[in-house]
Amino acid sequence: MRILILALILALAISLILSPAAPAAQSESGTVCTSDNITIAYDHYQNGFDSVIIVCPGFYNSKENRWMKKTVELLSAAHDVIIFDMRGHGASGGTFTWSSREDADVTAVIDYAKSKGYKHIGILAYSLGAAAAINAVAERDSVESMVIISCPYRFDKIDYRFWEPGMFSDLFDNIACGWHGKGARPGNPLLAKERPIDSIGRIKDASMLFIHGDRDWIVKSRHSQKLYDAAPGPKKIEIIKGGLHAERLVQGHYEQMKQLILDWFSQTLKKG
Repeated sequence: MRILILALILALAISLILSPAAPAAQSESGTVCTSDNITIAYDHYQNGFDSVIIVCPGFYNSKENRWMKKTVELLSAAHDVIIFDMRGHGASGGTFTWSSREDADVTAVIDYAKSKGYKHIGILAYSLGAAAAINAVAERDSVESMVIISCPYRFDKIDYRFWEPGMFSDLFDNIACGWHGKGARPGNPLLAKERPIDSIGRIKDASMLFIHGDRDWIVKSRHSQKLYDAAPGPKKIEIIKGGLHAERLVQGHYEQMKQLILDWFSQTLKKG
């Protein structure tokens, strides 16, 4: 028996020596400047891939929010990841303009990703961060694939059904995390805004996956359906039964979201 145990230990040691080591993940933090001189803070997770996914949080979420971190974890199995704070959030400057000027934030981060030499760039964006991402990508051709989660088709049509159970669930989740990674410095909500429903038709080169929960209390799933109908390129829509708003889909439906997202990027980010 003692000889058998020693043999097993020796075999395990040899297998560990001969197995190729996984590339060590590296992360760095920094800032970029937008075209209107707002400083945007980012975290860049370098996992050794030639593709990068840019994560755009929604209103009231910074990159320190636990479900934003879970999103980074989800993506890091197959891609490098850049996540950033929208203006008026976290470590970024300025005030939040409710999707009026946040497209400049997304553009600045896309330019940073391009400067790093990535062959393939995708975007995963939540709620009003998704609205900003659509408006940004409509003006450029650098992004190959997008996952759009709980996005309003226009700001003035957001539902705000505060009496629905999902609102209380969101409140309890914020309390449970001690409001860590939550909060915003809001600016003028009356600034003119480009509507995602109007800009999405100009996105010719990016494939788009729309994900929405059917129990979203703030942005009803009809918003994603309208955007899906208006999108011109390769596209897909998934309405998740029992799903809440934006990042809460990652919390409540992690495995389903992981499979949807990774499969989509695997299928739509160009190879070679």
